[in-house]
This record gives sequence, C-alpha cells and structure tokens, in this order.
Amino acid sequence: MEMNIPGKFSSLEAAILGYLYDHPEGAIATTGLAGILKSEESAIQYGIESLIAARLVAGDRFSKSGKVQYAKLRLTTKGQSEAIKEKRRTKSIILNVLTLGPEA
Repeated sequence: MEMNIPGKFSSLEAAILGYLYDHPEGAIATTGLAGILKSEESAIQYGIESLIAARLVAGDRFSKSGKVQYAKLRLTTKGQSEAIKEKRRTKSIILNVLTLGPEA
C-alpha cells in the first residue's frame, strides 16, 4: 500500500517552487507558468501570491485585463532553501502489511 505524505506546500505551490528553482533565469510570468504547469491562470496566481506572502518568491507586479499578475518571477534566498527542502522531501512511502493468525 502506498501512502502520500503531505508536505508544507500545496502541489501547485511545490510545482511553482520546483520550476523556479530549475529555471533561475527569472524570465517567467503568471501566464507562462500557467501554460507550463497546465493549470488555470487564477490558480497559478493564487499559488504565486501565497509564495510571495511567505517571502519565498519575488517578481514584478503589473495589471493585465484588470487583474494583477507577476513577471520576472524568481526565488528569494529563503525560497531557494525551501525549494531544495521540497525537492529532497519524501513524498510517499510504501507499506507492506502482514496479517498474522486467523482473521477475526
């Protein structure tokens, strides 16, 4: 039986951290991440804002079609540290269950 181990971040936030860690050039924006991570733009924006509020990500804020978005996204020093921890985190474990004796 495989069990997922929940992490500190949502799966989308972890994906954003992972992408930004693997692509440090800082040329990605909200819309670009939405396409790469195959997720709704509003969900990506929410994830970015959560990471910015936690001081893990920084970027240039701008308005597009009346909505706030971010460009030139990059990890902060704290964000780099958290991205490394997330990459190294055990995400699931496999349990072998052995039943001994007659079943009740």
